[in-house]
Amino acid sequence: MLKERRVSSEAAAISEYTTKAFGRVKRHGGRVPSALERPSPYSRPAAPAAASAEAEGPHTPTLSRAEAARRVSRVLWITLGLNVLVAASKIAYGHATGVLSIRADGFHSLTDSVNNLVGLAGVYFASQPADDGHPYGHAKFEVLAAGVVGLSLLGMAYDVLTSASARLLGHAPAPHLDALAFVVLALTLGVNLLVARYERRQAERLGSPFLASDAAHTSSDVLVTLGVIVTVGLVQAGLTVLDSVMALGIAGFIAWTGVQVLRQNLRYLADAAALEPDAVHAVVLQVAGVASAHKIRTRGAPGDIHVDLHVQVARHLDVVEAHRVTHWVIDAIKRQLPGVTDVVVHTEPAGEGQPFNPLPESATGRAEK
Repeated sequence: MLKERRVSSEAAAISEYTTKAFGRVKRHGGRVPSALERPSPYSRPAAPAAASAEAEGPHTPTLSRAEAARRVSRVLWITLGLNVLVAASKIAYGHATGVLSIRADGFHSLTDSVNNLVGLAGVYFASQPADDGHPYGHAKFEVLAAGVVGLSLLGMAYDVLTSASARLLGHAPAPHLDALAFVVLALTLGVNLLVARYERRQAERLGSPFLASDAAHTSSDVLVTLGVIVTVGLVQAGLTVLDSVMALGIAGFIAWTGVQVLRQNLRYLADAAALEPDAVHAVVLQVAGVASAHKIRTRGAPGDIHVDLHVQVARHLDVVEAHRVTHWVIDAIKRQLPGVTDVVVHTEPAGEGQPFNPLPESATGRAEK
């Protein structure tokens, strides 16, 4: 009974102290104190108010995993409709006129639609919340889907390579197109350019590895369509050898793009560093009560970056005060580094006499020792 009363009394004392010391500062979502006020004998000089406001930086709200997945899915549904439209136009024209090259290019464009479906599945599974079996969530499902796009690029490169080799050896006839065929190809080329640009911009905005990979795939489709158009011009000019040589160059570029897509997504899967340690270090050193930071590690993909680090805080702080400074550090990192979704901080006391950032008046309940 005596132990229970003691525990209850300690809990009440901590609650009362927290209310008095931190009542004017929100734990999450409020202003993260910078080095502003109340210098101590060991504190660093306080920064001017303007500089402190600049140090806090703009607040970039991080979308929830569910909201980000919803927006990425909307982009994929839009591009899926456009890709089906492009493929159907090529197939219909090729079937009506008997131009096999455009018909084949139309079926090839259907691979973009398949990639969109793979992306929708990957984004759906990636958006599922963490559970007992996956405590860090399911975000890497989107990375796996993006890897499929890299493999499809290698398949595209192989297809262009074999076609160019067959034409170079005289085993395949060159395409013959009329004026309407050029119109169809020009329209689909314009659609693909718009899709690639749209996906690339949304990939940067939403931090989506799949959209970035699919934008690279669509850009490769643009090269293939350009290759078909230039082929006809070269053949009509009697430069059939240059046609095949150019196609080989396009195949090489597509293969290089596929390798880069696979390489980037494998880095995400292998937990390569996602942020420069100096960027995290600079943010942390602006937080009130912090003396230093070290052992900074980051991993993850854009939109789902995990950070862990060690932070030294003013040694006179008690557990409650140090805990508050720790949350200031977490909030500052999430505010100023876009894409960070999880921060783990190991808090340590600063060394004897080690300078630290000044603390706000409301966060110092007792004199420094």
